[in-house]
Amino acid sequence: MRWPGSWKSPSAIGLLKGTPINWLLVDRDAGLGPVIEEAKRAGLQVAEVASPPAGVDLIAGEWPGVAMSRGGDGASAGPTGVPWVDSNSWKIRLEAARRPGADIWVDAPPKGVAVRPSSYRTAIADAAAYGGRWVISPDAQLAAGLVDGKADALRTWQEIAGAAAFFAMRRPWAAYLPEAVVGVISGFAGDDEFMGQELLNLIGRTNQQYAVLVKTKLPETAFRGLRAVIYVDAQPPAADLRKRILDFVSAGGLLITGPKWGPPPGTPGRDEHPGYAMRALGKGRVAIAKRDPDDPYALASDSALLISHRYELLRFWNGGAVGSYLTVAPDRKRAVAHLLFYADRGADHVSVRIAGRWRKAGMWTPDREGPRAVELEIQQDAVELHLPAVGQYAAAELEV
Repeated sequence: MRWPGSWKSPSAIGLLKGTPINWLLVDRDAGLGPVIEEAKRAGLQVAEVASPPAGVDLIAGEWPGVAMSRGGDGASAGPTGVPWVDSNSWKIRLEAARRPGADIWVDAPPKGVAVRPSSYRTAIADAAAYGGRWVISPDAQLAAGLVDGKADALRTWQEIAGAAAFFAMRRPWAAYLPEAVVGVISGFAGDDEFMGQELLNLIGRTNQQYAVLVKTKLPETAFRGLRAVIYVDAQPPAADLRKRILDFVSAGGLLITGPKWGPPPGTPGRDEHPGYAMRALGKGRVAIAKRDPDDPYALASDSALLISHRYELLRFWNGGAVGSYLTVAPDRKRAVAHLLFYADRGADHVSVRIAGRWRKAGMWTPDREGPRAVELEIQQDAVELHLPAVGQYAAAELEV
């Protein structure tokens, strides 16, 4: 938790009793000495915001949710026409790929004059679903209401603590492995920072399940289970990386890249997209953009068509401003589909198709101790779930 600068009294530590909060991040302030001493007596650990604990990667994030238009009187729409969503999901996953084993904390203070209670639940779920932790940061109005003991503020605080506890009790999910159809290969820095990072951001908004592949840290199993990889860095790949990618294509995969790849591999094939020259290589295909890709949104959309929607792992109906992340247990007998609904009212009448031969499903939400029943329709190679009304987050736990 980021300690509010207005909380000068050590008695405010009592608000944390019984919550899963175990760390306080404080600004350098001599006036907080008594607070820090009381926190340590209560068993809490304390660090300065500028010096996070060892093993922790504190990243600057966005206040998650539906982006409002200037003036706050409506939602901003993206190129798809659906509300534009700010999410820290791709930042968390990129940092986890860069620093395996690190704890990823997201520093994203509330934004706006009046912050709704549901927005705090969104912030917690937006980080936790992807393996990170949101640094709890009460806005000025909530912080003042809590020290004054106002009922509505205390109710919001209980909801925040409850949502944090929900994810703290489900640590085993963090060991599940992401399922992906497409891998994004990049250095994600320097000349490749904008294109690589914004592609992660936008490909996630299409609800394609993707893998983050840092080209200097590719594990042996990097391409396992993928249908396609995207490479659009400013420089062609090194020889060893080029070979690994082309071996993947020859075995049946798809490479999506641009002219900067270098000499086109394979033999000319049938054009299936007006913006790409298609080539055949072994059992796979290569799609080379006819000009340098400079629009990450267009590339994210193109990739869905080039790969084909029939390989989608998750497909939504009536989802609205939705995000998703499908993970599978190491033994592949269980899976969790994290479903995030960024509208303040949550979601109603949503259906989702999840690929896989699953036979049981339960729906977990932070407002209940046990799983909720969910209508399950078993198909040949997938299941379709018809969700009850839910808030900002739900987890579909699946079993074979």
